[in-house]
Amino acid sequence: MKLNTYFLHFSALFISLLLGLSAQAQEAPPVTSTSSSFGKDTVHYSVVNTTFLSPQVARSYGIVRGEDKFIINVSVRRQLDGSNIAVRAKVKGSSSDLIHRTPLEFKEIIEQDAIYYIAEFELSNDERQDFRLSVNVDNRPSYDIQFNKMLYIDDE
Repeated sequence: MKLNTYFLHFSALFISLLLGLSAQAQEAPPVTSTSSSFGKDTVHYSVVNTTFLSPQVARSYGIVRGEDKFIINVSVRRQLDGSNIAVRAKVKGSSSDLIHRTPLEFKEIIEQDAIYYIAEFELSNDERQDFRLSVNVDNRPSYDIQFNKMLYIDDE
């Protein structure tokens, strides 16, 4: 009987230790997807602070750099006969925090074999932003994409 009691106490202690360690473990932050596939088309999207752009690049595209200024970049690539080609699209979207939803105004940029759409927006605080995109290609039903991302104001 003493062996059974010892085993039960040891098991309870061991389980408590495991539960305590798992409660202290840090969860990895969720990974934000950067593309969505729709048949042969893949929509790629990213959000960055404009300070990541060099002053020359920002100036050439008319983008204002700043710690509180961000851009969202969207492009569509199509798999066609073994090639991956850029596709023109109509991109609409919005960005929101917990209170306000703001429309995004995208401008098209065409460079050699690349076509992408950029919209600028500002934040007043570090915050999680929700993005909703509607990407229309070849007058087909739009590709609807929703994602969120934690954004930080670059205060260096």
